[in-house]
Amino acid sequence: MEGSMEPSRRALGVQLAKLAAPMVLSNLAYTLLGVLDTLFLGRVSTAAVGAIGVAGSLFLAFALLFRGLIQGTLPYVARMYGSQRPREAGKYLKHFALLSLLVSPLVALFPGAVQYYFRILRPHPEVAVLAAVYINIRFLELPFSLLNSAIGSFLIGVGNAKAPMWLAWISVAVNAAANYVLIFGKLGLPAMGVAGAAWGTVVAVFAQLVLGIFVVVRGYWRDYHLGEWTWPTWQDLVAMVKVGLPMGVTDAVELTAFSTFFTLISRLGTVELAASQIANQIAAFAFMPGFAFGQATGSLVGRYLGAGKQDTAEAVGYHGAVLGITAMGFVGIGFWLFAPMLGRMFTADQEVIQMTALLLKVMAFYQVFDAANIVFRGALNGAGDTRFTMAVAVGASALVFIPAVYFLAFMLDLRLLGAWLGCMVYLVTLAFVCFVRFRRGHWKSIRLGTAK
Repeated sequence: MEGSMEPSRRALGVQLAKLAAPMVLSNLAYTLLGVLDTLFLGRVSTAAVGAIGVAGSLFLAFALLFRGLIQGTLPYVARMYGSQRPREAGKYLKHFALLSLLVSPLVALFPGAVQYYFRILRPHPEVAVLAAVYINIRFLELPFSLLNSAIGSFLIGVGNAKAPMWLAWISVAVNAAANYVLIFGKLGLPAMGVAGAAWGTVVAVFAQLVLGIFVVVRGYWRDYHLGEWTWPTWQDLVAMVKVGLPMGVTDAVELTAFSTFFTLISRLGTVELAASQIANQIAAFAFMPGFAFGQATGSLVGRYLGAGKQDTAEAVGYHGAVLGITAMGFVGIGFWLFAPMLGRMFTADQEVIQMTALLLKVMAFYQVFDAANIVFRGALNGAGDTRFTMAVAVGASALVFIPAVYFLAFMLDLRLLGAWLGCMVYLVTLAFVCFVRFRRGHWKSIRLGTAK
């Protein structure tokens, strides 16, 4: 890291802010990928909007199982960067890229799993048909998405958050153009509706990969010895999977839980589902600073641990949490003040607008807890304490989230409000557990690969 002296509190805040600021814009771009589908399909039908809410969450649940595995690139690269070992950092980029290709064929199993999932939970029939069309096309993007994850995690691990930001925004521009052409049938093509939205995203993710490869080859080929190929040993792959797979399981379990959450809401009606989907898309903007500070905190924690500065790594975690809570708290205030106005951006249906406004006010209350959860989990993952964060996510999803949603929405008959109050209980639980784990400091002694 920069010099041997311990950085001041102000210096740590500056480091976090410089790394997080481009990530906010990157997260905005990724959020817009989903928002664009919602905006375009809102002009098609209410059922289409609800369908991509179910399908989008379910697709991410499958995809993030593997994407999280590949995002294990970040803690490895950050450690090597912090210990001034660029050759090792480059090696892990190549090894995780290879791992991306090895797991990609498993995508063939997903369509059958989706059909089985729908048979169990029985969403609204029209929603189920449209969701299946959307998700089966989106599965084709997985190999490109995994390679993008390896490249993006490498860049963030070495402190370059600006390149992933530009790559993400180019992807959004491609997606917007492709959506317009494919959903509504422009340039002589037939109107594809939900299928067009899915194909538009596949095209955008592929374009991002092509540009990402160009960025890495041009900027890091020589200094990180990317032209030198070494095959990973079995021990290397096992160590990589032990760190990365729990991150994937964590993300997959949470997205499965949220997909189940939306599927249960679909039983309440298409209006409730549309309101929830719109509120969730709006809330995704509030998550952006939280996720950005979570990623920045994880990267810096890994780097300072690699440099042998455990106390500084701990200080980074607390600073990141304060900044994330502050940012998401201000967004929560905006939700409360402008809830009806925000709903009107997505639909003209007055009943949907009223329900959306109610949900945004519920979300305004739990923003600070969600920020603490995101940042402290990011810090733990950056240190390699990924099996713990996985255990917490699995346990809380199964024992807190879905039971609380079902109890409040259906058994107490609070319906849509009860469902989202159950979500709030879940996020508060996660925030408390991750904070306690970080405070106890076990993560300081975790070793990764050959890091010294």
